[in-house]
Amino acid sequence: MTTTEITVEQREKLEVETRDFVARATTIAIKNEIDNTQAATLTAALKGEIKRRKGILAPTKAALDASKAAYKGLVDLLITPMESSVDIITQKIGAFVQAENARRAELQAIEDAKVAALQAKEDERVAKLQAKAEAAGKPAPDIAPKIIPQRVVAAVTAPAGTTYTTYWSAKVTDIKALCAAVAAGTVDDIFVTGNQTALNGHAKIKRIEGEILPGVVGVKTMGTSQRS
Repeated sequence: MTTTEITVEQREKLEVETRDFVARATTIAIKNEIDNTQAATLTAALKGEIKRRKGILAPTKAALDASKAAYKGLVDLLITPMESSVDIITQKIGAFVQAENARRAELQAIEDAKVAALQAKEDERVAKLQAKAEAAGKPAPDIAPKIIPQRVVAAVTAPAGTTYTTYWSAKVTDIKALCAAVAAGTVDDIFVTGNQTALNGHAKIKRIEGEILPGVVGVKTMGTSQRS
């Protein structure tokens, strides 16, 4: 084929054949060895047809792959560096916001301590006046402690069009301690998931139906392969 696209006639013919193959595959019933042989024959025919169709579509795929490669090259040249620049600036902004807000939190704690000390001093002053009046047999003065205003240290303000978001994630630092807590029942087992890839690999080595590791059993299933 010299064109990179299949013709309309080819596509329509293949669509009809596809529906026929799918109907035969979905309705087939295997009840005996004859049915099983017919199913294997159909599987071989399907694989042969798939291979033939891939050959028909190869020029189209090659053209699309070339277009994708060219587009990816332009993206790598013109877009990716810009996105990386955004990531770099975002990380710097995040680091600044975190450090600055931590610094301001420390300042706020200092201000809160100052206000608390001044308020305590004011409360003590009023209490002394009331105690003095009481000792002299006079009515307690109708005064209340002044409320010392609190100075609020504002958090970092986001520029227009910018939003600061806090993200939380977890990092396992002691898997044995985590597993021990799950075993003890103090932590839900949802927090520990077996490495299925490693477990499947171990099962292939052990090749037994039964316990292959504490709490893990080997499971055998049958698969079918058909040479095209």
